[in-house]
Amino acid sequence: MFMAAFIEHPRLTAESVEARAYQIEAVADCLGAPTLLVLPTALGKTPIEWMVLAERLHSVGGRALIIAPTNALVNQHFEDLKAVIKDQKSEDSVTSMSGSIDWRKRQKRWDAAEIIVATPHVIRNDVNRGSIDLSDVTILVADEAHHSTGKHSSAEVGDLYLQTADNPLILGATASPGSTREQVEEVCNRLGLRRIHSRSAENALLSPYAAGLQVKEVFVEVDDGLKLMAAPLQMWLEHLVDQLRRLGYHVHTGRATSTQLNETRGRIQGAIVRGEGLAYNAARQCAQAQRLLNLIGYLLSQGVAASREYLSRLKNSGDNGDKGASAFFNDGRITQLFENLKQSPELHEKVGKTVNLVLDQLQAHPESRVIIFAHFRDTVNEIVRRLEDSGQAKPERFVGQSSRDGSAGMTQKAQLEGLKRFREGKCNVLVATSVGEEGLDVPRADLVVFYEPVGSEIRTIQRRGRTGRHRAGTVYVLIARDTRDEGARASALFREKKMKQAIEKVRRNMGRPTDDNPVELLKSFKVRQNGVIGSAHAFMMSEMKRLAPELGELTARVKTTVEGQIPDANIDGNKGKKYENVPSRLRPRGQTGLDSFPSSVTPPTIEGEQKESNDKIEDEELDINENLAKLAVRAAEDIVQALTTEAIDPLAHEADIPCRIIVDHRELNTSIAATLRLQGVDVDVKTLAIGDFKIGDRVLVERKRVRDFVDSLLDGRLLEQAHRLIAAAPRPLLLIEGGGLFTQRAVHNNALMGALATLTIDLGLPVVTTQDGEETARFLIIAARREQALLGALTKEARERMKFGDEIDQSNPWFANQIPGGSGLDEKTKIDATESLIDSGLATDQKVILKTSKKGTLDLKDEKQNQTNKLHLLESLPNIGPTTARRLLEHFKSIEAITKADEAELCQVSGVGPASARTILEVLRK
Repeated sequence: MFMAAFIEHPRLTAESVEARAYQIEAVADCLGAPTLLVLPTALGKTPIEWMVLAERLHSVGGRALIIAPTNALVNQHFEDLKAVIKDQKSEDSVTSMSGSIDWRKRQKRWDAAEIIVATPHVIRNDVNRGSIDLSDVTILVADEAHHSTGKHSSAEVGDLYLQTADNPLILGATASPGSTREQVEEVCNRLGLRRIHSRSAENALLSPYAAGLQVKEVFVEVDDGLKLMAAPLQMWLEHLVDQLRRLGYHVHTGRATSTQLNETRGRIQGAIVRGEGLAYNAARQCAQAQRLLNLIGYLLSQGVAASREYLSRLKNSGDNGDKGASAFFNDGRITQLFENLKQSPELHEKVGKTVNLVLDQLQAHPESRVIIFAHFRDTVNEIVRRLEDSGQAKPERFVGQSSRDGSAGMTQKAQLEGLKRFREGKCNVLVATSVGEEGLDVPRADLVVFYEPVGSEIRTIQRRGRTGRHRAGTVYVLIARDTRDEGARASALFREKKMKQAIEKVRRNMGRPTDDNPVELLKSFKVRQNGVIGSAHAFMMSEMKRLAPELGELTARVKTTVEGQIPDANIDGNKGKKYENVPSRLRPRGQTGLDSFPSSVTPPTIEGEQKESNDKIEDEELDINENLAKLAVRAAEDIVQALTTEAIDPLAHEADIPCRIIVDHRELNTSIAATLRLQGVDVDVKTLAIGDFKIGDRVLVERKRVRDFVDSLLDGRLLEQAHRLIAAAPRPLLLIEGGGLFTQRAVHNNALMGALATLTIDLGLPVVTTQDGEETARFLIIAARREQALLGALTKEARERMKFGDEIDQSNPWFANQIPGGSGLDEKTKIDATESLIDSGLATDQKVILKTSKKGTLDLKDEKQNQTNKLHLLESLPNIGPTTARRLLEHFKSIEAITKADEAELCQVSGVGPASARTILEVLRK
């Protein structure tokens, strides 16, 4: 048994952090290099973050930033830091920021704070907006770092920080970075991490602090009533799969699985690309099969409430335009099942089993805290209702913020208040969806119940980590027999095992920075134990020797060695002594090292051998000279080729052509704005009434994802949007982002090609396609640099002539630059704005905004068409030919003016006599 010890540091309050050797070891690693910290849940990653943050502020200064994926976790970090950080300059030195706070207020908080805790999308958006600057942030802590992959805002914050920070250091903390080497490597690459510090709960230094955790699997039989409901659906599913198998798209035998149907869908999409006529119907059948498989799984593994909510979501999707979901829900079998589910009580035994487990725990230990995780809100509501009816539990519902299907969400304030009540004991059962899985420190969660197992190892570890944080806890996993629950549980266990192997592989491949000096890195940390203050490094070494003698000896020889020098004179009594051959000391006995073999470059000692060696060296020098000459010629050829092709990639000389792109504030939630800023583009965030990106005064880009493009074609908005885009700028452009445009469901290829032909040929609107957001950003950069280079080569007068014009009333709401984050235009304002544009001649009653200008910037195509129609009308009159019609129109300018003219005025036009004049007036006026 060891005495309690506490960390002392100039920026940490007294006795706020318990001294633990494994945490001190981790702090030294994290201060020495950007590090991915992987520790089991409930074993103190947060205190390590505090210590690294405090030391960084103490030794380097600047600001500290912590990003966390949920508002609840942000608030938890904020409250903790307010309590543990010492020497706060003001009440605003530690602050938190979320999306519910206006960006202008967030900017003021940022300017006043030394430590900021925020969700990553808030930081990403504010950096792209230009309201905050990361250059003076000296430590970035990415909590739950496994999110830092792909297009997640956490990964984009890492990119922005590494690009802009003057003195960057990143600490990524997680209990579950991923089950594959690729996932772990991606987390490290996106955050610029060069080291992995990983320890398991079985480690000798950690085991004394690990609370006991028991995981028990509880198997539940499926009710016969649910099996009866699922039977016809299973027959329907088998029929659909059999049809797909006969068509050659489904190649598997036996019962269909989700993975198999995903493979089938991929084959069908390939068939659609090849133009196979049967593929469209097969795609609909495959989608129906996938929905049926999900519905059967929910019925058998989760019960009535989950199935009812799933069907309700499908109904809403159908009502919002999803034809596949609508067709599936409107099938008589599904409609009847939905009605039965609405009237049926919960039949699955899982609900009753969950309630019994909770009540047993509370009866045995009334002071206990219990957390229940369920996937669906209807299941959460049913469990809460059952627990309330029991009268023995005080349950608290904990779900996300969005409201759906008549189920109200919880505001951020309500979530935080619910967690507070749970911590204080005002409620003793927290029933949560996935929003409660990550990071929350609920000190006395003695029991956790998984209503269903999850196949993800990350979610499994996060759920399990909600108990056993401060004392022993139990986890019950409910598994419905002979359902997909069994497969999900096995998958989670397998992936968790793979995760440990993946972490170790990546850690070995990374190696370890050799310039660490833990004594120097930990010099500001002291440990107070039993009234005695000593160095944190000495405490760590003594604990290593006490808990793990072998580890302590090895660490004494390696970890405290800097360039072969042992800084601590008390270790092995080797003060000032250098290791001449450190590898030999670490090598296992009997293992041969490279130093045991004779060197091939040992200088010869015999005179003859020396002369022969000199001759050989001269020959080698001649060969080297010849090789150098060849290399010089090859290098010259490469230079010539580079000079002739350097203009192909404008990004290669991005510093030579600075550019600015206006980005609509709604695009901040994508990765494009972050990518633009990372490439050195000056990003200006505004609210654009039309379009998503504006380049200079001429180019306006509307970005549509493939699905958005198809949806706007189906609901008839595409052409109207195209007309507005064309009228809004001299150089409009439609950008379609994503692949598989011609493999979309419910839309024939001919319809898509016809739409593209109309846009490009009939309307003259350029259309560009890109694969993803990164390619979109690259295209925008190239376009912006070309536009900037073009304008830079023109005179001022020429640039003025190329502008859109100066006659638009900027006070009109259509063209006003609204403040980002402000309210948009209401319907009445839009109608008034359109009418004012029509009255001023800038728009037509077809909502096509036109621009007239003395400099010839009228939409010439529409004007020419109008002129042609007027000529055809006049040519249809008696005794009027094409020449006379053109003269009449040139003289009177409009049909209305011709109608109001008298005979004498008409006769002034060459080719029109009194008889013709009378005939024209008779026809037009009657």
